Amino acid sequence: MRRKSLALAAVVGMLLAACGTAGEEATTTTSADVTTTTVAETTTSSVAETTTTTTFETVTVKVVTLPFITFAPYYIGLEEGYYEKYGIDIELVEFTVQEEILPALSSGQVDVSSGLVSAGMFNAMARGSEIKIVADKGYVDPDGCVNWTVLGRDDLVESGELDTADQLEGLTVNIVPATWLEYYLSEVLAEGDLTLDDIDKVNISSPAVPEALDTDQIDAAVNAEPWVTRLNAAGHVPVLPLPQELTPGQSGAVQLFGPTLLGDNRDVGVRFMAGYLESVAQYAEGPTERNLEIIAEFSQLPEDLLSTMCWPAINPSGDVDENGIMRFQEFAVDRQYLDTIVEADVFMDSSFLEEAREMMGAGG
Repeated sequence: MRRKSLALAAVVGMLLAACGTAGEEATTTTSADVTTTTVAETTTSSVAETTTTTTFETVTVKVVTLPFITFAPYYIGLEEGYYEKYGIDIELVEFTVQEEILPALSSGQVDVSSGLVSAGMFNAMARGSEIKIVADKGYVDPDGCVNWTVLGRDDLVESGELDTADQLEGLTVNIVPATWLEYYLSEVLAEGDLTLDDIDKVNISSPAVPEALDTDQIDAAVNAEPWVTRLNAAGHVPVLPLPQELTPGQSGAVQLFGPTLLGDNRDVGVRFMAGYLESVAQYAEGPTERNLEIIAEFSQLPEDLLSTMCWPAINPSGDVDENGIMRFQEFAVDRQYLDTIVEADVFMDSSFLEEAREMMGAGG
């Protein structure tokens, strides 16, 4: 069942970060009439077991979505029935102002969100917001392709003026501040004995980056797919070292649950997670004909681009690199984006993954 709620905000932001209807019962053998509720309306466990099957009350889960390929598991799960299998009816909610996403999650307006690891997440947690990281949403696969990197302007690379990290000194670099991408840039600069204070940082939207590079407004940019492939095709070349060398295994994007799933309705969160893991498993198959069909529709990216670009790696186990998260926080404190480190028992809840795996192993 495809359902989408639009325009919880009215201003177009930076490109990156209701009651349901009755649906089919998720069961291994039979189907029956069920009641659909939202997570906020659910006050008791909605899982009932019998000796032969598991029957789930269908619950609507509101999930924030953006038109990026890392959101593909939500669409794949919708199209292939992975969430419905566990009694989850997803309502996809699009935001046009990214700054409103975390407040909406912490207040229960939406149930699930995801995006780049950012100082904003941990500042919200430090202030007492009831949100937690529950799964990986994009990590640096040591053996994978390059999904995000620093790309240097073509003429600088061709002339040998931007072959190594130390040559970034004094250049103008586009970067989304206070995010994992800026952390990665700091790691690149450190390879050249530089810091973020040694460059001129700007923040322009990804669609504006190609023209900014072509017209010499900026000298380099930290970008993710599909912009890496597009910029590379235009001659703008990744600047070594790559993420696989500097940040192997680190989670750069994560999935978050809000209070509606962390509290009395956590069983719904477990069921959602089971559907998510099954969706990620299909996503990990890469550019199959079926995956291309689904992703091209929601992302509005042409299939020829999707078939050639690097698909961001999402950890198939869902596990998050907590040590990498701590290193990001240390960076954020050093840059004064954070006042203090948020400990793992505050920012992370891996129990949803653990229980979802058990549920999947038991056949749902």
